[in-house]
Amino acid sequence: MPQKNYIPLPVQGCQFSSTLNSSAKIIYKDSANCWIDIVYPTILSTIQLTYKPVEDNLQELFLDAQKLAYKHTVKATGMREQIFSYDSARVFGMYYEMSGASATTTQFYATDSSHHFLRGVLYHYSTPNPDSLAQVTSFMRGEMQEFISNLYWTNE
Repeated sequence: MPQKNYIPLPVQGCQFSSTLNSSAKIIYKDSANCWIDIVYPTILSTIQLTYKPVEDNLQELFLDAQKLAYKHTVKATGMREQIFSYDSARVFGMYYEMSGASATTTQFYATDSSHHFLRGVLYHYSTPNPDSLAQVTSFMRGEMQEFISNLYWTNE
């Protein structure tokens, strides 16, 4: 597993920031909209981040994120939901963990409830086998928790 050494997320022009494992790579999927992948090449895993501004559409963003998370329960054997709240940073959201042979094992969404909405999804680039991926999944869930707990909104 990669070392747990964190640096500031090196994205510019986005309205969010956090920390990033120094062994991860950033790939800009759509830099104008701040859609990025955080790639862990040594363990074939990626956290896909999708940012959307809140424009009187918060309920729709919640429902879309929930629908996308629940879509993976077809292959999953279970799902755990956990609400999170970091009041001082105005970061609130939901964290999902799927068990079983789902294409994604972990997802989250975060918002400040008025301007910002960020969705994150973990993908492993291998056949979804929970037993052989257990160590990688555990590590990556820790990475997502690290990202969420250090997430903050900017006004760039």
